[in-house]
Amino acid sequence: MNNKNQGVSRSLPAWSILFAALVLAVLLPLRLWQQINLVEQGTGFWLGGSVTVPLLYAGLGVLAAVPCAAALAVRKRAALDLTRKRRVLEGMTAALTAAALLWCAVTAFRFALRLFSGQGSGEFFDGFEARASSPMEFYIRSGAMACVLESVFGILSAVFFGQLASVDFFPKRNIYVSRALALAPFAWAVCRILRRFSRTIAFLRVSDLFLGLAMLVALMLFLLAFAQCVSGRYGASRTAPLLAAGIPAAVLALLCFVPRLVTYGIMGLTPPQDALIEWCDPAIAMFALMFMAGRLFAGAPGTQGREDEEIEDEIAEEPEDEPEDEPESAGE
Repeated sequence: MNNKNQGVSRSLPAWSILFAALVLAVLLPLRLWQQINLVEQGTGFWLGGSVTVPLLYAGLGVLAAVPCAAALAVRKRAALDLTRKRRVLEGMTAALTAAALLWCAVTAFRFALRLFSGQGSGEFFDGFEARASSPMEFYIRSGAMACVLESVFGILSAVFFGQLASVDFFPKRNIYVSRALALAPFAWAVCRILRRFSRTIAFLRVSDLFLGLAMLVALMLFLLAFAQCVSGRYGASRTAPLLAAGIPAAVLALLCFVPRLVTYGIMGLTPPQDALIEWCDPAIAMFALMFMAGRLFAGAPGTQGREDEEIEDEIAEEPEDEPEDEPESAGE
């Protein structure tokens, strides 16, 4: 029994990573130029029209359409490689993601403490305090509670990615983890988007807000499909969305992070209030790309990329696990 590579195509993740690199090579310089020349510092408004704006939106449309079309094409053949072997790059990116999530959890909690103590900045928070009928309403509407939940789920997500890193570095362990813990990154992404929606001024920053929300939506879809796969609810119907949402999420995360790092971190320009330099974004982007590059493939329906010895062991154990099938096999 040595047919685990028959009908298996490893070109799917290779083409996916190449596509992501090409989109980044086009859109990243374009977005960086816009961030410096077309976006008003301190507010995030577009300063004026430019041919680069429709070009950006057209590129984002291609970024969303191509992975979705590829996922539909392989929706019945998409599978994950679950062989137990050491995956150094994937483990390193998982460990870095865990560390970045811890840092972002601390940052979110510190920001929540500022809001709880009434140290919010500008007229925006003063107006919320004036309109709020109770302190709890102010904490909810200002995003303080969303920051607290983001911090809690960020810590749980860090534990989750730490477990994934241990699986990659010590391959004797099974990839499957707790289903409840696997949903922590998805809940963390939901809290991030709630924090942005809880702040009314964010709706005015069309440029930066649009990319941030698009990134979070794609990230939520990817993390939900990812949680289903690594918690044991495996299947092609849940694996194909990894490709459809993972590539856009990774590219958008880098499109949000790199221009902010250059303009606000290096050049010292004034950032909008929600345009934070969040190190979890590039970490998760790199992990998503490494996970898909190392484990995602297209093969015959039902193929799961497991080692032949493991499959044979499972077949040998079937009569003991399912005694009700013995009369039928004896009759045959």
